[in-house]
Amino acid sequence: MTSSTRRSTLLLSAATAGAAILATGLAPRRALAADPKPEAAGEPLVAELTNVVLPIARNGALVNYVFVTLKIRMADLNAATFVREQHFLVRDGVTRATGRNPIPEGKGPNTYDQAAIVKVVTQVVSGLKPGLRVTRVSLEQVAFMRR
Repeated sequence: MTSSTRRSTLLLSAATAGAAILATGLAPRRALAADPKPEAAGEPLVAELTNVVLPIARNGALVNYVFVTLKIRMADLNAATFVREQHFLVRDGVTRATGRNPIPEGKGPNTYDQAAIVKVVTQVVSGLKPGLRVTRVSLEQVAFMRR
């Protein structure tokens, strides 16, 4: 290998390494700028819990699981902030409550009692801290486990 070829190879390697370091240094800033916070979307009173797994039972026997995104609308901003910050406690409470008493199946296959889910979520959130008030619970992106 000649000295000019070696020099070109070293310069090319250094340039590639520098570009890689520069790209990784800029990537997080670009990602933060592109993703607006959920509060900026116009729903500061809503706390969202994604990928919540709930068991569905028929006559006391487990028949399926439902995967949902829960949107919990709180009465005031402080309560919504608290629930967002303590989302892991809400998720744990819902998991424990539905583990003891699974959600009843609806009138047909792959259906569920939505009122029971709303009741469980409301009880769990209200029990976290005195004064927390849930105004609405909505279920989105509902998917049943494939069998």
